[in-house]
Amino acid sequence: MRRLLTILLALTTGVLAVMADAQADFSKHIKAYNSQVASRQYLPAAKSAAGAAQACAAAKNYDGAFKLLSGLDKIMAERKVSPDSLPAPYYYTAKARYELYQHMHNTAQAEAWLKRMATYARKADSRDITSDMLFCEAQFYYSVDRTEQGDRCIARLIRQYDSSTDYKAADKAYKALIERAVASNDAALVEHTYESYMHWSDSIEAVNADTELGKVKKEMADTVAEMEQMDHTIAKRTGTMVTFITLFVIAVGALAIGALLYWRIIIKNRRMRRRAEEADARNAAKSAMLQNMSTSLKPALDKLDPDNPAVQSLRGYVSKVGTLSEVEAMEPKDPATFENVNLEPFCRSIADEFRPMLRKGVTLVLDGTRGWAKIDAPEVQKILEHLLDNAAKFTPEGGKITLAYRKRGATTHQFIVTDSGPGIPEEEREDLFKAFNASRDITDGDGLGLPICALRADKMGGSLTLDPTVTRGTSFILTVHTDNHI
Repeated sequence: MRRLLTILLALTTGVLAVMADAQADFSKHIKAYNSQVASRQYLPAAKSAAGAAQACAAAKNYDGAFKLLSGLDKIMAERKVSPDSLPAPYYYTAKARYELYQHMHNTAQAEAWLKRMATYARKADSRDITSDMLFCEAQFYYSVDRTEQGDRCIARLIRQYDSSTDYKAADKAYKALIERAVASNDAALVEHTYESYMHWSDSIEAVNADTELGKVKKEMADTVAEMEQMDHTIAKRTGTMVTFITLFVIAVGALAIGALLYWRIIIKNRRMRRRAEEADARNAAKSAMLQNMSTSLKPALDKLDPDNPAVQSLRGYVSKVGTLSEVEAMEPKDPATFENVNLEPFCRSIADEFRPMLRKGVTLVLDGTRGWAKIDAPEVQKILEHLLDNAAKFTPEGGKITLAYRKRGATTHQFIVTDSGPGIPEEEREDLFKAFNASRDITDGDGLGLPICALRADKMGGSLTLDPTVTRGTSFILTVHTDNHI
């Protein structure tokens, strides 16, 4: 009796320790994830993101888990890493979503992501991923009483080894499956996997003179018998009223400690939320200050000589400061408000506006701008106009400017402005989209145009980036998403 109570208390303490360590696990995985994404190690990054998502799930923060996984998918898409070119990371992010929905008991969504996992597993063509996929499928089908489908998955998994008559490897795989099922506390999977193993070993013994499998079978039978004896002993010892009372007291204590830990997590989340609100308030105050400065300076500027170049530069700078504060104060755009736009006339009208400004011999061409796209046309137009204005200023005689469109997915659109100008020096690229990043003579340019454009793109749920692969001239990529979950 005392030994049983000790075991139960140890198990309860282990569960509570897992809850307490959830936050630490999340920090560890996120640190690894950020490093791996920065170094473009997408497969380790996917596994780290999955680990962080599990930590979020342990804290019931499912929304944070899904956003983290979607963020990695977005980064890979922006870097042109597709499921066709590198399916393994997409498999592990899909598996993480599948496990989240299993945790939430959302069987329909879990099965949908299970099918996506199967698609990525086929593209990956990896024995380890295929084995993991078949095990997940078996576990799912057994959990929803679709036993025949689960049995087929187990049979496919073992057939990988049978096809090469590698019976030792198959036997090892079966044992690993049973151990994995035990570790996941899935009684149905343990039962079906063990039954499949017994049928398989019987059939192998009929055609294989080697008695090793027979010994393994006997050892497994002895182990099962020993486990059954242990279960019988435990059942007898836990049949008394004293044990039930003790277990009840332990459960109440565990719930009390769990509630305390949960309350600590809630308090920490509230602090984080308060800090975010304070940061938003500071940003709002900064925007208000910039707007007030812009408004206050305009009357004074109106009294100065409007033909003076310095006055003209100052008026433009003040105007852009006001625009920057207005865009910062804007609410994020809802993709549901975007409208379908005919790209051909939309892009042509913008290009025609700048053709008179081009230097001698400079050509401005459209590329791939046919069809329709669901976008926020006014905001996209403002960004493209600024990019084309910059291209017209810096493209020398006889040069070329291209306005291109590419559809990168069902809900992802890209507009690309490329010129054959002198390009942007390497040392200036890092802070290219940051406002007020350095002191400058505003008569040579105020440096606010690109930060304003990048902020407009962010408000649409998209991004504005500089293509690092273009070394001759400059190429800007405006990415627009029309799905809130991207």
